[in-house]
Amino acid sequence: MIARVAVFTTLGRLFDYLVSPDVADRVRPGVRVWVPWRTGALEGIVWELVLTSDRPEKLKTLSRLVEAPPLDPARLELARWIAEYYVAPPGEVARLFLPVGGAAKSRTRVRLTDEGKRIARLDGQTLVSPEVEERSEGERALLAALRRGARSLDRLRTLSARAADDLANLEAAGLVDQKEELVAKTRTEAGSDLTVEASPPPTLNAAQRAAVDTLVAALSAGVYAPHLLHGVTGSGKTEVYLHVIASAIDQGRRALVLVPEIALTPQLTSRFEARFGNAVAVLHSGLSDRERQIAWARLERGEAAIALGARSAVFAPQPELGVVVVDEEHDPSFKQDDGVRYQGRDVAMRRARAAKAVVVLGSATPSMETYAAAKDGRLRLLVLPERAAAATMPPVDIIDMKVHKPGLGGFLSFALERALEETLANKEQSILFLNRRGYSTFVLCKACGLSQKCRDCAVSLTFHRGSDALVCHYCGFRTKPPKTCSACGAEAMDRLGYGTEQVQEVVQARFPQARVARLDRDTADGDGLETLLAQVRSREIDIVVGTQMITKGHDFPSVTLVGVVLADHGMGLPDFRASERTFQLLSQVAGRAGRGVLPGRVLVQTYNPVHPAITCARDHDYARFFELEKAARDELGYPPALRLACVRIDGADPQLVRQVAQRGAEAARALAARAPPDEQAEVLGPSEAPLSRLKGRTRWQLFVKARSPHVLRRVAMRAADADAPRGVRVSVDIDPASTL
Repeated sequence: MIARVAVFTTLGRLFDYLVSPDVADRVRPGVRVWVPWRTGALEGIVWELVLTSDRPEKLKTLSRLVEAPPLDPARLELARWIAEYYVAPPGEVARLFLPVGGAAKSRTRVRLTDEGKRIARLDGQTLVSPEVEERSEGERALLAALRRGARSLDRLRTLSARAADDLANLEAAGLVDQKEELVAKTRTEAGSDLTVEASPPPTLNAAQRAAVDTLVAALSAGVYAPHLLHGVTGSGKTEVYLHVIASAIDQGRRALVLVPEIALTPQLTSRFEARFGNAVAVLHSGLSDRERQIAWARLERGEAAIALGARSAVFAPQPELGVVVVDEEHDPSFKQDDGVRYQGRDVAMRRARAAKAVVVLGSATPSMETYAAAKDGRLRLLVLPERAAAATMPPVDIIDMKVHKPGLGGFLSFALERALEETLANKEQSILFLNRRGYSTFVLCKACGLSQKCRDCAVSLTFHRGSDALVCHYCGFRTKPPKTCSACGAEAMDRLGYGTEQVQEVVQARFPQARVARLDRDTADGDGLETLLAQVRSREIDIVVGTQMITKGHDFPSVTLVGVVLADHGMGLPDFRASERTFQLLSQVAGRAGRGVLPGRVLVQTYNPVHPAITCARDHDYARFFELEKAARDELGYPPALRLACVRIDGADPQLVRQVAQRGAEAARALAARAPPDEQAEVLGPSEAPLSRLKGRTRWQLFVKARSPHVLRRVAMRAADADAPRGVRVSVDIDPASTL
């Protein structure tokens, strides 16, 4: 019997091993194994069992298993699909299905033999026996440690610098023996600290009740049923999720709930725990390894019925799935942008299909692909057209900054400044949105025009006043701001542009009585995020200045004013999704206003007031934006009209990168030209990426468009098969979230 193993490496294929008769009865697909690898060993997962191999003369023998739960058949099949669809190394895909810290480790365990136990007991007596006396001081110390329960060789080595030599003597005397074990931290007996009491659900409005009835009926039918829940901001989508999940639990089934990122998790977690108590297991990157291992083990043992987390929670052990929810399904953070470049939303749908589960994709601003699927009938569309309770959608006013020149700080119009003043006077809360962090967006010499660039990336450095540093937001490079120009020596360095840090400072100076806080990546580390969100809800903060983190589904009932400092940021990026992203961000941040009993209002500052992303966000008109954007995409052949793949080539040598990109494009075009009419594909490029250099590596890319996912992958893989020299990386990104 031959085991085809997904070894935990980045190599893009499976490896065959002969199965030792000693373990043949325990080896099956999904089992974790330890395989010979070069001069050592590596962990992997048995992908499948076969009878023959293409390389029989080179096969090594698989003889060791990892003592850990195997990958269940459903998740193993999902792993196979991910590896094929996303053109990803099987070993890297298999690793995704392990909890953090769950990779196996080889560990040597030491134990006392029966004779060793007898000698160790004698060492504790008042009269020292000759058998004990003949042992060295170090040997006696190790015997005592073993008697007290020490087992790990690493732990024993801390007791003596010569522990290995002492241990060798004890083993030769028959007092101890040593055994290598393969262990994986996939289980822990620690329980949950949750003691939350479940709370009763509120009454649903008519639209919510209709959506719940439809979803529960689909759940009872026991078939795969994908739905798009398109509800305006504040329409009560979460309450629909909770009701459907409750029905699934009543039927003895479980739920998987994905949210975009950690920014959403605390608030959503509290709502789920208030409804379901200890039945919730939370999984996200903000937890410690131990906390995630505990949550993983609770799901594995069936102690938790609901897995709630960010993108990677889609891989958690969750049998008997009845409901899969992807909240804010449009959010780009569901797409993994390195390693295995999977789309969490699509993987979740694939997992639900295998489990014959109900899928609920929820959003006020669905992705173009998802809404197109609903229009085509591939998803069932459920609509929540109004806000829950008595709240209404806030009116949105557009401020044309070509007419209303900025005053305060050079970026706030008089209208927005006055609105802030009125909101403070009414003792209500405001949000100012600007999707740029830092103080100044670039620093240049006014004498010669040289701007401060990152040493490793083709981007300007951003000045952060709090840390007095110039920072690259792509690679993290930091340096002190120069006092003189490195090119001409002039003392004419100027800081231009503005980010959230500067907005906060200017607003605080203008309204000294106000409590102004900032929410961005610089303030959300550690407990900063939860602390700030709690302060906003308890009304300890009057004005929040934030980036896109403030748009992520937060519910602040006392926020009545949202001001968008600059709506145009990001709209001109060389990315076909730029308009869609702008519309989504504006609609989402506008939705933070007026969610309670007090009415809200939104002011949007822009230099392009007639752009469809601006006008449709003003009118809360998703349907019109979709039709306009889809027409533009159809004309150019971008998703959802066609499928898209990006082949990225990067390396330290610009010349080599360009050559590999050109060879790949030629090979892909040659393959596409031979395809029959129903398998046509178009190859665009190659060209330098808009971000032409990142982390010291030059970047080129080419794109493949096709109607068939099979054709798309085949042509993209041909482009990636170009013979790349050492130091040049070629990767394939299926369904890319960004073309930068």
